[in-house]
Amino acid sequence: SALAAVMLYGERVGLNYSDRKHRFGTVVAIAVLGFLAFYAYFGRELFNFLGGATQSNPLYQTVAELARTEWKTIAGYYSVRTKDGLVFLLSLAGFIIVLARFIRKLLNGDLTGYKEVFLVSYYIGSVYLLLMAVRFVFQASGAILLLTGVAIGEAFIFVENMKDSASTKALYAVLLILLFMPVPVIGAQHTNTIAKAYAKSQGSVPPEWVNTLTWLRENSHPLDSATSWWDYGYWIESSLLSHRRSATDGGHAYDRRYIVADFFAHSGDESEQDFEAWELNYMIAWQQDIYKFNAISYLGGAINHYEQTHVPMFQVISTQQIQYANESGRLAVYIASGNNVYQPIATIDLTTGQVIGGRGDIPYVLYIFGNYGLLAYQKIAFSNFVRLAFQIPYSIEPWDAQKLFANFKPAYSNGGVSTYEFRPFAVYRIDKYENGTWKTFYSTLSGGELPMGEQKLRLWISAFGRDVKDAKLVFEAYNGTELVAKEVVAEGLSIDHLNETPIEVTLTIPSATSYRFVLVQDGPVGVLNGAPKVDGKVANPTYILGEGQSGQLELKAAFRKDYDNVKLTLRASIVYYIAPNGKDIEKDDFYLEPHQDIITYVPVKELSVKEGDNTIVAQASMPENVFENYIQELYKKYGEDKVVIVRKRVEPVFIAKKEYVIWEG
Repeated sequence: SALAAVMLYGERVGLNYSDRKHRFGTVVAIAVLGFLAFYAYFGRELFNFLGGATQSNPLYQTVAELARTEWKTIAGYYSVRTKDGLVFLLSLAGFIIVLARFIRKLLNGDLTGYKEVFLVSYYIGSVYLLLMAVRFVFQASGAILLLTGVAIGEAFIFVENMKDSASTKALYAVLLILLFMPVPVIGAQHTNTIAKAYAKSQGSVPPEWVNTLTWLRENSHPLDSATSWWDYGYWIESSLLSHRRSATDGGHAYDRRYIVADFFAHSGDESEQDFEAWELNYMIAWQQDIYKFNAISYLGGAINHYEQTHVPMFQVISTQQIQYANESGRLAVYIASGNNVYQPIATIDLTTGQVIGGRGDIPYVLYIFGNYGLLAYQKIAFSNFVRLAFQIPYSIEPWDAQKLFANFKPAYSNGGVSTYEFRPFAVYRIDKYENGTWKTFYSTLSGGELPMGEQKLRLWISAFGRDVKDAKLVFEAYNGTELVAKEVVAEGLSIDHLNETPIEVTLTIPSATSYRFVLVQDGPVGVLNGAPKVDGKVANPTYILGEGQSGQLELKAAFRKDYDNVKLTLRASIVYYIAPNGKDIEKDDFYLEPHQDIITYVPVKELSVKEGDNTIVAQASMPENVFENYIQELYKKYGEDKVVIVRKRVEPVFIAKKEYVIWEG
């Protein structure tokens, strides 16, 4: 519209469009004004305009579609025969022709040069985007095909302008044949492959996922949530599948991808994240994610940028490559590769239960399954992902696997997809005091039964990602569904989740069909079940009020049961990562350490709620500098040049006394 106004009224203020300087000045002025207008609207974010479409941060580095485009990709996509890149090369020739024509017209003062401006700018912009990220390969096709057509058209025009002769006609015929040849060639190359792939396809969601999500829908509460790697969030949320909430998906909660990756890529205390803050109920692990685990390991901070791009996290090998040898009475395992053999760091034979040490010629641990072997890179060989996806109860640290499978209780498995019920607090070991000593009679993986009568027990509780604070521990006994005994065995209980110590209790265990220990403490309850509003306007549920802002909240929240004395709060939390080797994500030694911290809970209102949907109205205020003060503390602790803030959240959260079943048997 600005250009139209200038063209219509420019001459009234003295512009002469036949003068090159006037034309050039007009174009420059419009460009500058346009930039200033965009900057006034977007501010500094204008310079990050393409940030979400390119590998501008570690998260985007792990997205295949955002990878920088290499020549082999261009050659494969814009080719006649496989990977010859002929179409792209012809487009370059067409671009040079159009650019030369434009420059010639510009120098000669030919006003028809505007015809070439569109082609030149369209091609330059398209190729620029193409080189920025693989995802623009399709978008760039229009410009590339257009300029390819120009090159071919110029070739025909050149031949047509040649002196009429038999050789000219022959050359023209050859050009026509070459023009139509790509159609059958490309069709012959790809049609058969596409048809075979389509015939073998079983839909966009694999059968094992369909079965898993169907089970989840039929065996979980409608308010339950589940998560896995973010790619599968939409499957979890689909009303045709499980129709459950997901902590992250392809379009939401990008910050949580760092946290899920950290959990999958590590083990022990290093992997613990406060999933209870998300009210997570189920964790799903898929064996096929071994092919995505370079991205997951990198985003979770287990490996650096060089390892992400050069070192495969997993390698599947055949059993024929696995060789055994007896070396001075010691069993050794070798892996054959070409003419060479190598010993891994260790071999874990899951068919026999053997653990065999090795020289470590290669930095991998070998897992042997029934009909194949799996090499896992040393940094992630005992990660939570490996153990959950493949149901492997091994760990380096004592009791670590017992704790993991206590907090993540196996619920369902189908194909290569394993579903676990998440329990933020869980008993993984029980000792009884007998004859002056403590004896272990129960563990997560070995099981065990409670002894009858009066007992002195020691409970080892794994608190995953959050502390036990001022809690009450209750023992219950049941005959069928009838409660026959209930006893409070501890009060004022506190456990540091990074320094857990066992709890000693004395109780009388009656004869019954089942028993359980229940932990009662403050925890998040309820979920938003509709768009929240602030002062009558729909608001962002993950940042409902900014710092220093106030407003009337209108929330629609759903609860599993009636609660009295519920506290509505605004929870301020932050996701960030530490970059010990600096923030340059392109450096080989770049790696990150993801963190999710809850800064504070801001009280809003105390209320009672009923099972199901509740509409809640309350006046709320968010204090000033909640995040800034915390971030400054992070800068002091780690250094400003090492801290990267991923996302800030201000979310409405309901807190009430919540019952956690930490053991049943």
